Amino acid sequence: MKNVIFLGLGSIGQRHFRNLKKIDKNINFFCIRKKKIVPELDNKNQVIKKKYLTNTKGIKEIGWSDIKKYKIDTAFVTNPTSLHAETSLKLARLNLNLFIEKPLSNDLKNIKKLKNVLIKNKLNCEIGFQTRYDDLLIKLKKIITSKKYGNIIKCNIDHCHFLPNHHKYENYKISYASKKDLGGGVLLCFSHEIDYAEYLFGKPKKIIPIKMSSEKFLNINVESSAQFSMLYKNNLPVTFNLDFIKNNPYRSCSIQFDYAYIKWDLLKNTLIIESKVNKKYKSKIKDRNDIFLKSLKYVKYRFSKNKDAKNTFEKSFSNLKTILSIKKSFLKKKIINL
Repeated sequence: MKNVIFLGLGSIGQRHFRNLKKIDKNINFFCIRKKKIVPELDNKNQVIKKKYLTNTKGIKEIGWSDIKKYKIDTAFVTNPTSLHAETSLKLARLNLNLFIEKPLSNDLKNIKKLKNVLIKNKLNCEIGFQTRYDDLLIKLKKIITSKKYGNIIKCNIDHCHFLPNHHKYENYKISYASKKDLGGGVLLCFSHEIDYAEYLFGKPKKIIPIKMSSEKFLNINVESSAQFSMLYKNNLPVTFNLDFIKNNPYRSCSIQFDYAYIKWDLLKNTLIIESKVNKKYKSKIKDRNDIFLKSLKYVKYRFSKNKDAKNTFEKSFSNLKTILSIKKSFLKKKIINL
């Protein structure tokens, strides 16, 4: 990564820029911007200044026609979800390595074309599922694989967060999370949960819809809550509870084994094991930004070695197909086999 361009400088684009600048001060930064309405934010998404002025940050604003001129080698696609695939395809055709913010897209349009261009041009591509770099998730995976506590009986995954509190610097009703045409809705916004479940248990075999709704008081045109179960290998049931409506945020993964109960709390950064000998592990991640920083360091290294990073295109494609199948199961009001 010598010359990096950002397509979108909202909260996540600004975060990735700050982290990359911290990792390597020799990178030259560029951007292509349109709306320029997001203020300058810090690592806690608190407003520093009303306007994000790229010329004061060492970012040069350019046009699409300037990409070859400045020898851009890597692009960060951090615009709204519905624009990810179209933007990424255009960049891949210009031979740029890609970091695409999660999820990959909100539909399958241009996905196969993008895949073919990535292969043809031998490009690196990473998707921003930074949760896979969490040391407690990796520890949980090792526990499952070792069968130390026997087989898994069931699992519950929850992610609940009040949408109006998500990005307090903006009116939630105009944010991408609230708009169908921008790729909003709780299923796409909380796609991390579906991604790390696949990391832990493999690809799901069956989707069982329970309830999906859009609460009127939020006044948005996307789903604000979704409860569903998916069956994995050996008919392992995993029940998901995702919503934009809980005032007090809650995010966890609870697993009942034959001989233990384990709860991973993603907000407290703890992993608690209740068994004959109780154990509690604290994450090495002290600050939320640390995991973004950790993932970018790894991505930068893998790109430099021309190797796939953890969240390759194929894994993210699988994640998107699963989410679209969940939506289909609710739309048709029936169980879907994958």
